[in-house]
Amino acid sequence: MFTKTSAILSIAMISSAAVAQSDNQENNNWRLHPEFSIGAGYGFTKLKDDEFKEDEAAKKIFALVKFNEYIGVEASYIDFDEAGNDVLTLDADGRSLAVIFEAPLSESFSLYAKGGQLWWDADAAITSINASDNYDGDEAFWGGGAKIRLSENLDLRIEYERFDFNISRDEIDVLQQDDIDMDVDFASVNLQFTF
Repeated sequence: MFTKTSAILSIAMISSAAVAQSDNQENNNWRLHPEFSIGAGYGFTKLKDDEFKEDEAAKKIFALVKFNEYIGVEASYIDFDEAGNDVLTLDADGRSLAVIFEAPLSESFSLYAKGGQLWWDADAAITSINASDNYDGDEAFWGGGAKIRLSENLDLRIEYERFDFNISRDEIDVLQQDDIDMDVDFASVNLQFTF
């Protein structure tokens, strides 16, 4: 009787230790495991506006702090290329801050979504009267992508982001018939290095 009881207690203790260890492994993913990454990307923007119908190149650099495997904060600088029509030419850049939510599907592949705020600045030139001015604004944006591990410290990110630029016609000139409300789709390929 004593031997059976000790055997049952031993099995119970071993199994509870195994369960506790697996629980700890799962919970460790949510604990604070900070990592710092920097990266750069190149891609193309599609401008969606009645008066601006152009595809342009864009470049970005970014820094990312991940608190654990799933959540991080990214700051970036984006250089949008010049876009224009017969009346107005815009040359914009922006700084953004976003929260990233990542879902690792395997050790080398994950999907992520992000959302945040873009602070943009644009030099605008009115071609008909040879005048120029500067405009700025801040708009919410969102995006998502896939991350593929190339090596222990290097990842490839394929990303899509949607930005918005709003300029009132009163801010521009009487020659501008409508407000500028331009959606900008940005598809990019990025390399990310993690320290």
